[in-house]
Amino acid sequence: MNKSQIFWYFNLNLESKIFDILILCIHIWKSDDKMHYRNKMEEIMSGKQRLSEDDRLKMDYKPESIPPLPKGEEALKPTTKAGWETEAIIRAMISNLHNGRDWEKLYIYGGSGKVARNWKAFYETIDLLKTLEPNETLFLQSGVSYGKMQTTRWAPRCVITNSVIVPHWTPYFEEFVASGLSVYGQMTAGSFIFIGLQGIIQGTYETIVAAIKAAENKAIYNKLDAFEQKLIVSAGLGLMSGAQPLAIKMCGKIGLIAEVNPHLIDRMYNTGRDQGAPYLDYKTESIEEAIQIAKNAAEKDEAISIGVLCNAVELLQYLVEKEITPLVLTDQTSAHDLLNGYYPMGLSYAEADVLRVESPEEYIERSKKTVIKHVSLLVELSKKGAETFDYGNNIRQQAFELGVKDAFDYSGFVLEYVRPLFCEGKGPFRWMALSNDPQDIRTTDEYAKKLFYDDKQLVNWLELADKYIPFEGGLPARVFWAGFIGRAAFGMLMNKLVAEGILKAPVVIGRDHLDGGSVASPNRETEGMKDGSDAIGDYPVLNLMGNALSGATWVSYHGGGGVGVGYSLHAGQVILADGTPLSQEKLFRVLTWDPMSAVLRHAAAGYEKAIDIGNQHKLVIPGRNENKTFDYTALYKHIINLVKERVGIDLFEPMENLEISLL
Repeated sequence: MNKSQIFWYFNLNLESKIFDILILCIHIWKSDDKMHYRNKMEEIMSGKQRLSEDDRLKMDYKPESIPPLPKGEEALKPTTKAGWETEAIIRAMISNLHNGRDWEKLYIYGGSGKVARNWKAFYETIDLLKTLEPNETLFLQSGVSYGKMQTTRWAPRCVITNSVIVPHWTPYFEEFVASGLSVYGQMTAGSFIFIGLQGIIQGTYETIVAAIKAAENKAIYNKLDAFEQKLIVSAGLGLMSGAQPLAIKMCGKIGLIAEVNPHLIDRMYNTGRDQGAPYLDYKTESIEEAIQIAKNAAEKDEAISIGVLCNAVELLQYLVEKEITPLVLTDQTSAHDLLNGYYPMGLSYAEADVLRVESPEEYIERSKKTVIKHVSLLVELSKKGAETFDYGNNIRQQAFELGVKDAFDYSGFVLEYVRPLFCEGKGPFRWMALSNDPQDIRTTDEYAKKLFYDDKQLVNWLELADKYIPFEGGLPARVFWAGFIGRAAFGMLMNKLVAEGILKAPVVIGRDHLDGGSVASPNRETEGMKDGSDAIGDYPVLNLMGNALSGATWVSYHGGGGVGVGYSLHAGQVILADGTPLSQEKLFRVLTWDPMSAVLRHAAAGYEKAIDIGNQHKLVIPGRNENKTFDYTALYKHIINLVKERVGIDLFEPMENLEISLL
């Protein structure tokens, strides 16, 4: 029945047609209930196939307590058929839970970033890894096991995809998740290399150092009073943003951070406190009190961090009204996800959580209004002189689409501070001790200081990390930024430390997906590329395939990390150092290609610094130099000599032949 028919029907003598009208209403109601969809996907997109959270997570498979990590002697031997390669993946999955924000729901960080789609899938993956042959590969599709195939010992043991949606249908991603077809993997949540707050803290530290330098070089700097010159303001104290207060303190400044979740404030307040180095020094529910604490610290020239229980908009509005202009200003709320990550103003944390469930549409509308106000205030304070930068949560894009035309008047952190490092192949290099013994990390710290003795910033970071950064609940880990040659040299060195028994057990080496050659994210890592290639998604695929072919232990390809699905594509790799000559060969290739792809990506975009680095190392850069061959043997020998000269350790000689059993 079409609209014209309904109109005609209702214009009859209604008094004599009461019964017929009731029948008509029932007919319309039932027609809507049984609406015809062209296919199953359209039905999912309409929201008709949503599962309850318990069904989606398969909570009947959830254990009573968090799965344990092995300790002591138990941790020094693998228990899987393929040995350390698959043992490492299992331990990394469990370590993610220990470092994550809500292990019972498999949430790790970044709003709804998960380690697996559900508990059944989590244990199925572990069971398959336990029995995987040394020449087989397990494939995972958005948090569930997809299948396995005989490959070779050189191939990855695990290949992972997460949140990869055909672009036209990305607006329906949440419906695909709600119906149990996909999962948000963030960056390191679904790729099993999340190491807790430390994973982002050095990048945060380096970024804030650069922002401070930029702020101090502005003409307006001398117009700020002594308090404002010390003040750095942000929002968010989650498992990524929680790195901010400690990083700010390590830079010698005063950090004032807004957070609506009292549990997150308490977590950051207590983290590291028993070791004398808390992430958050003070917490308060009053903005006025927070400002007074900050002013008292400024008078004493103290570096401290303060968490204030309020919405970011409330804090920024207070600063504008009181004419306080911070030295540096940013934001790390989960604005990429207006339903599951961001909190609207005018509601307490508890009230917001109720509204999210009872009326998600109203929640999103409130979030949109808050984003508009939030970004408008960031822009206003930027115009007043605060060194303001976007920290990659897509809040500018959200505001721009809602009508804030000047949302992009302040730049992203990569464009402003990090891109020169990417041009050199420098990026976030991390490793975890499978021994589950913090002493193994302290040992690697000492060897890193020897290998990189001439990199004062890196050595200074390692000393600060030892002083301020506590080991968290998962496997002990460390992170620093290293580049071309440096990554390969240190990875190969750690492999030999395992071989010689200096480390008790193997280590796994990975990185954040936020790297120079592994991501396409126009509002973050690839914002404002010189050649306009911000949105070109080929580069992370090339990075992924290069790492898989070079011998990575597991590789991953995700969509939406940091900024939300539809706004980024990115790849990750993790490689085992188990003390064998074969591992050294893989480490050389993976940890050469991974940073090399950053140099090549930026050289292709026309960055002179990347081209110069490429020419310095005689890389083949088609269209940018005349080189036709690259001498891998010379580079390999250079690394062997470098490690021997600086550390006194003899690496394995290069393997001339590799025998692989195909059956």
